[in-house]
Amino acid sequence: MVQRSNYYIREATTEDLKHTDTVVQVVNEAYHSGGGWTTVKHIVDGLRTNNEEIEGLVLKNGTSHVLLYAFDGDTVVGTVLIKQVDEKGEADFSLLSVAPAYQSKGVGGQLIRQMFDRMKNMGATAAVLEVLDNRTELIAWYKKLGFTEEKTVDFNWRDAVKVPNVRSLIMKKVI
Repeated sequence: MVQRSNYYIREATTEDLKHTDTVVQVVNEAYHSGGGWTTVKHIVDGLRTNNEEIEGLVLKNGTSHVLLYAFDGDTVVGTVLIKQVDEKGEADFSLLSVAPAYQSKGVGGQLIRQMFDRMKNMGATAAVLEVLDNRTELIAWYKKLGFTEEKTVDFNWRDAVKVPNVRSLIMKKVI
């Protein structure tokens, strides 16, 4: 079987509001499904996003953030949210999500590469992310991509945490 490695990635538009249910499902399954190597179901309670948040991000896309969607044909299979560049030239990102059925098939890597290009076009010199400090597999993946550990801070969803002493690790990559 040939593994497909090219997915169509572009900025979300108001035309994509029709995909909101799928996007919410992709994000929530990536973060909270029983399967997939990116799940935090065993660490954090609750869903990662909802229709209202995604619709708001799409409607305001390009103002304070850039929301990218990865498509396989007409189906959204991945997302990433880029925050605007700050005064230090850093752009945070979040909502990096790939549908569990598409994980380990190149979608995440393509989203990351497209995200870096978009960040550079926005004037960023570094990409910054926040990851739970007990997510060793995910941290190792980001390190393979060139991210370094910067500092550890309190996790801001404290009331949703299922395990003690979880903190957020801030990671950064010069782009």
